[in-house]
Amino acid sequence: MRRPSSPSVSVFGAAPFVFAAALLPACDKSGPLADLDAAATWAIAPAPSSAAAASPTPAETPGEAGAQAATRAMPPRPVPTSSPTVLVTMPVEVQLKAIEYMAAMQAPQPGDAPADPAYAKQIADQLRGVGKTDVVSSGRRVDILLEKGCDATLPRESIARRTGASLTTLLAHGVLVVRCADHALQCLQSTRETTDVLCTRK
Repeated sequence: MRRPSSPSVSVFGAAPFVFAAALLPACDKSGPLADLDAAATWAIAPAPSSAAAASPTPAETPGEAGAQAATRAMPPRPVPTSSPTVLVTMPVEVQLKAIEYMAAMQAPQPGDAPADPAYAKQIADQLRGVGKTDVVSSGRRVDILLEKGCDATLPRESIARRTGASLTTLLAHGVLVVRCADHALQCLQSTRETTDVLCTRK
C-alpha cells in the first residue's frame, strides 16, 4: 500500500533509505523520492559526515579555515550539471545521493556569512509574484512554491528578474539555496555556483 505524503520531511539520514535500497529494484517507482510532495516545506538536515568534514579543527588557523571553506567538500553529484534532474525511476543509490547532495548544498560551512532572516524575508517578499514563498532555516533557504512550472532555471531567473540581486549578494547575506517546487518537481539553486542546480522529479 502506498504511504500518503507527509506535509514535511524532517529527517533525510541515509540509514532508513539504505534499508529501502536493499529491498527495491532499480527501476521501481517506490524509491526514496516517490512519496515526497516536492511542494512541501522540507527541513533537510545536513549529512553528519559532510558537516564533520567541513568543520575546522582546533589546530586550524583562520586562514586555513577560510581556504577550507572556499574549497568545501561536497558529496558527489548524483547527475551531471548538464542534466540536473534525478528521476524516481533512477536507481535507489542515485536517489540517495540526490538527498545527500541537497542536504550538503544548504549546510553552512566555515566562513559563511551569518544567516540574515530579515534579508531573506525581503527577497522572499519580492518573489511573491512568482509563487508562494517561504523562508527556511532562519534565512539559509528561500522557497518558491508553485502549482506547476518549477524547473532548473526558475530560481536563478526569478532572483535576477524580481529582486535585482545576484546569487553572490544572497550568499553574502547568508542565503545558501533558492528552491522552487511544485507537486512533481523541486529544484535547488546554490548561491555559491551558478551551475550548481539539482532537481528531483517524482
